[in-house]
Amino acid sequence: MTKLDQGQDPMFGPDVDTTTTRTVTTPEVTDPTQGRGPARPPRRRWLIAGSAIALVAVLSAVALMTLTGSAPPATVMGYVPPNSVMYGEVRLDLPGDQRQQVGAFLSKFPGFADQAALETKLDEVLDRIVGEASANEQTFTRDIKPWFDGQVAFAIGQLPEASTSDDPAAMAAASRGLVLISIKDPALARAWFDAAIAKAGATGTKESYSGTDLTVFSANGGSGVQAAFAIVGGKVAVAGDLASVKAAVDTKGASGLAQAPGFAAATAASSTDHLGFVYVGLRSIIDRTAQMAGSAGGGASAMPVTQAMLALVPEWTAFRLRVEADAMVMDAAAPDVPAAPGPQTNHANGVAGYAPPSTILLAAGNDAGKTLLQTVALLRSEPSLAEGIQSVEQAAGILGGLDGLLSWMGDTGLVLATAGEGVEGGLVSIPADAARARQLLTTIRTFASLGGAQLGITIRDEEYAGTTITIIDLGPAQNLLGMAAGLAGGALPGGLPAEALPTGDVEIAYAATEGVVVIGSGPAFVKHVLDAGAGASLADDARFAGLVKRVGAEHTGLSFIDIAAIRSMAEGFLALVPAEERSEYETSIKPFLVPFDALVGAAVSGPIDQQHLIVTVK
Repeated sequence: MTKLDQGQDPMFGPDVDTTTTRTVTTPEVTDPTQGRGPARPPRRRWLIAGSAIALVAVLSAVALMTLTGSAPPATVMGYVPPNSVMYGEVRLDLPGDQRQQVGAFLSKFPGFADQAALETKLDEVLDRIVGEASANEQTFTRDIKPWFDGQVAFAIGQLPEASTSDDPAAMAAASRGLVLISIKDPALARAWFDAAIAKAGATGTKESYSGTDLTVFSANGGSGVQAAFAIVGGKVAVAGDLASVKAAVDTKGASGLAQAPGFAAATAASSTDHLGFVYVGLRSIIDRTAQMAGSAGGGASAMPVTQAMLALVPEWTAFRLRVEADAMVMDAAAPDVPAAPGPQTNHANGVAGYAPPSTILLAAGNDAGKTLLQTVALLRSEPSLAEGIQSVEQAAGILGGLDGLLSWMGDTGLVLATAGEGVEGGLVSIPADAARARQLLTTIRTFASLGGAQLGITIRDEEYAGTTITIIDLGPAQNLLGMAAGLAGGALPGGLPAEALPTGDVEIAYAATEGVVVIGSGPAFVKHVLDAGAGASLADDARFAGLVKRVGAEHTGLSFIDIAAIRSMAEGFLALVPAEERSEYETSIKPFLVPFDALVGAAVSGPIDQQHLIVTVK
């Protein structure tokens, strides 16, 4: 029996004993009316009124928590300068439901089965991280945990004015940034930071600002940048440039950032509890960056893109990470920009209905042809890109131009599937114009027939279930790879000997019906796609359907990775590695990979465009 079978934690050693008995003392409650006469009516009325008010307050709080589904905002957010253009936080305090959810999630992994020991296990992980970072001079539980309250954040202020772009010192002096850490013991926190500053060899002067003690560090090397550190309101330690630290003090813990329209919309996009959150005032940053580029390069003519392109940038974007009992959930949100290329309505992507049940990777987008043509039209309008787009259009002219090359595509995606011990795959598209798709494929076949004979390329047709499959045989794989090596200077990929190259011919096969166009790695893949469309497909798989429902059954794009299947395939190659490395994998790595099941993501269009991605465990 292995150590893992015996219950030993492969990461932390033997399981921690969590059976220590705790004694809870309940304060004695005495009846204030005992030994007295009947309570006076006025006192009773006040008691009843007070109880009613308390009940209303409690019910209101419960209702608020039910409606929002989230814990209160992070303490550190209250001290962020309100004009910040970027803000991010990490919630190691596991707010709201995250403590329970993280415990359930981690219970799937070795060493975390006992959820009662969650905090101990997390402390051990953090002890290792802090120990390695400090050359084993400190630990999290001994040196940091006594004063740390679990929240870490950063904020970046408005970028410098364009006028500073040609003066690095002025630009550095005008830059604004802040790190914020929540604390529960100001005295211990101050002592720890003072010791860390002294160990780093930094010296600062004490300064008072609005009743808060600051430690101010002189500008380094004439850069004009003054750094500062302070503990603000007894709740948050802040460090950054002096102006930002003073701005944090000025907030008095009631920063207006949360009420700013963009930030408020970003936080409202997902009201669930989270472990991490990042907000980016994207338009502000891009606008200021473009201004600085124009100023540094001699005016608007030096700007890489025009104002028309900048107008397609959303005002803000936000990212959120939370944990559920069986998944890590990552969400992104941004206000919709109607003029930007891409679908504006959601529907279930059709590619999964033709993907074989053995699919291990799917990446598909809705209305792909229309989206690509919209993108081309946008790029064509850019003076700096027009010449390159024109060259591409001329090259595509022999195939009917970009319109003929792309307009037939509807929902389109890349599909990879297992086939025996190997992998097959290709492009699968639900045609918006099946006739135009067949016309394009016929044109490609004609060119391949005319010019391919000299290169040893042959073409044949095969009938399958009433559909013609065309196979283009490119010749032996060794010849193709050898040709590629010759073009690259004679070296084979990875320095492989010729006998290590794959044998057999390389084939590309395609077929087009009214319902699907498939171009893939060979006739077998095309057949599997046609079979899936007529019978069981990935879309019919209950596991896949359940995952898609969690991220958005109707969407503008969809992605799927079968992590468990890919791991199993990769483990099939372990016979090729030394026994010692196989043993290391089996005992130290595999137990932590086995719980991972799948990744699925979807993009959903709306007034606020959202992207949802989950990584599930089992």
